[in-house]
Amino acid sequence: MKKHILMFVLLLSFAFVLGACSSSTNSDAKKENKVEESTKEDVKEHNKVEETRVVEHFKGKTEVPANPKKVVVLSHVSWEGSLVSVGVKPHAIMAYDGEFPPHLKEELQGVEPIPYADEINPEEIVKLNPDLLIISDRYEKIYDQLSAVVPTVVVEVGGDWKEDHLKVTEAVGKREEGQKVIDDLAKKAEETGQEIKKTIGDKKVMAVSINKKDIRVFGRTDHALNELLFEDLKLTPAEGLPEGFGENISMEGLSKYNPEFIIDVTYFNSGDYYKSVMEGEVWNSLEAVKNNQVYTLTTTWGFWDPIEREKGIDELKKLIVK
Repeated sequence: MKKHILMFVLLLSFAFVLGACSSSTNSDAKKENKVEESTKEDVKEHNKVEETRVVEHFKGKTEVPANPKKVVVLSHVSWEGSLVSVGVKPHAIMAYDGEFPPHLKEELQGVEPIPYADEINPEEIVKLNPDLLIISDRYEKIYDQLSAVVPTVVVEVGGDWKEDHLKVTEAVGKREEGQKVIDDLAKKAEETGQEIKKTIGDKKVMAVSINKKDIRVFGRTDHALNELLFEDLKLTPAEGLPEGFGENISMEGLSKYNPEFIIDVTYFNSGDYYKSVMEGEVWNSLEAVKNNQVYTLTTTWGFWDPIEREKGIDELKKLIVK
C-alpha cells in the first residue's frame, strides 16, 4: 500500500513539473512573439520614414522622400499654389520685394520668404534644411551643388501650366490629386467661358501688363494667361496679337492694336511710367478704353497655378457678366 501511495505522489509531482515547464515555455513564447511584433513595428516605422520615390524631371531622375515635410520652392512662377491646391504647405518660397503672390497671402502665412533674385547662393538654400527642393530651370546652373546635398527636382517653365502643375505635385507624391484639380478647373472654365461669351459674343480681347519701363502685350499661346483666355474660356483674340507668348512694346506701339476688350493684369499699377500710359493719348484712343471696357484684375501673378486661375476666372466673370 505504501508503495502505491509513494508511486502516486511521484507521478503527481512529475505532472506538476511538466505543467510548470509547459506554462513557462508558453509564457516565454508569448514574450518572444511580443518582442518580434514590436521589432516588426519598429522596422515598419523606420521604413516608413525612409521610404522614397523616384521622380523623373528636367535634369534626370531623383530619389525623393515619399512624404516630404520641408519643401522649398525656387521659381519665378507661383508653383507654391500648385502645392497648396493639393494640401501641401511649402516651408519656404521666393518673395518679390518681401511679398508673396497676392492671391496666396492667407494660404502662405508662416512660410519663410526667400528674396527673389536671378542669382541664388546655394549655401543659403541648404541652410533652410529642406528635405525636398523644387526649382525652375532658370536655376539649373546650381542644380549640381543643390542636388549633392538635397533631393532636387527641376521643372522646366513651359507654356502649358498643367504640365508644370503635374510635375510639381508629382514631386510631393500628389500627382493624382493634382490631376483632379486640373479636371475640376477645366469644367469651371468651360461653364464660365460660356457665360462670358453670352455677354460679349465674339468681341475681340487683348491682355496687357504695364511694366516699369514698357508694356507687355500678351499673345495667343505659350503662356498660362493666354491659355486661360483663349483656350479655357474660348474668348476671341484681338487682331494682330503675337502668335506666341507675347511681346514688350513702347507706349506708341499700342497704336497697332485696337481691341474691344482689354484685360489689364498690371502688377506695378503706380509710378511715373504707369501714370504716363494711363494719361497718354495712345491709351485713351483705344476703343476698349473709350467704351469703358478695360477690366483690371487684382489677380495678377501670371496664372501659373490653379488657385490663381480659379480666382482669375471668378473675377473675370464678376467684372464682365452682367
